[in-house]
Amino acid sequence: MNLKRICMLLLLLMFWTSAQATSFSQGLLWKIERTGLAPSYVFGTMHTEDVRVLNLPKPVQGVFDGSQTYVMEAVLDEQALLAMSSAMLFSDGRLLKDVVPAPTYAKAVAAMTDYGLPEAAVQLMQPWALAITLSTPKPKTGMVLDLSLMQQAIAQGKQTAGLETAQEQVGIFASLPMQEQVFLLEDVLKQLPGIQKMFAELHKTYLARDLAGLERMNAAQQALGNAKLGKKLTTQLIEQRNQRMVERMEPYFKTGKTFIAIGALHLPGQAGVLNLLVQKGYRVSVVY
Repeated sequence: MNLKRICMLLLLLMFWTSAQATSFSQGLLWKIERTGLAPSYVFGTMHTEDVRVLNLPKPVQGVFDGSQTYVMEAVLDEQALLAMSSAMLFSDGRLLKDVVPAPTYAKAVAAMTDYGLPEAAVQLMQPWALAITLSTPKPKTGMVLDLSLMQQAIAQGKQTAGLETAQEQVGIFASLPMQEQVFLLEDVLKQLPGIQKMFAELHKTYLARDLAGLERMNAAQQALGNAKLGKKLTTQLIEQRNQRMVERMEPYFKTGKTFIAIGALHLPGQAGVLNLLVQKGYRVSVVY
């Protein structure tokens, strides 16, 4: 084989790898393959009670029903929920009013009234916990997509597991310095007037399977708040967790026929789960 042909093959390989790395902008269900292994699937979820999201499209439901193992980000059993609830509260005798400015405290108490929490409960919560609560729609049934899939998996007799622990997830926020927690809460309070519109756009983008659109929305939300804190949280909540989740997915890929459900924002981008899997030698293709 002459030098010219070798160079051409290298260029083609570089183009193919680049195309693989940047072609994850559209789609929610992805097939993960490697020679000698039965296929598995990664599905991008949205943490919502919206029935348009809960009612899986037929291609997704079919793959889910045919899988033997269901893996979610973290199994939220009774013990995990207890640990999360405990982490959300002050444990050193302080109260919310001791760490946030008076105007911020008043706004937080007023906002949490819509969530059915009285001031006596709000004052026990750490700023990050209030920020996360206010960043999500007010719960009605509590049956979000991740839990709906979990219930279906149990009913179908599938093996179930989590890629992370609840402690690992909340630990990212709980470990933030108090000043950054206050910044986060104040950013969320500023954005509350437009949050319903944002949720509507988020649902529209997700239902369109537009992963690139979800990335743009995430970047736009960051730009509205503390840029430095936003970058830090993106690194910790998305990029670092992507690495961890991919490492923990691999044992399930070896057994095959696994349906893995993670937040859709973890899928796209150079640092996204799908590109990381390509870098590890897996074939990744869109199903839906």
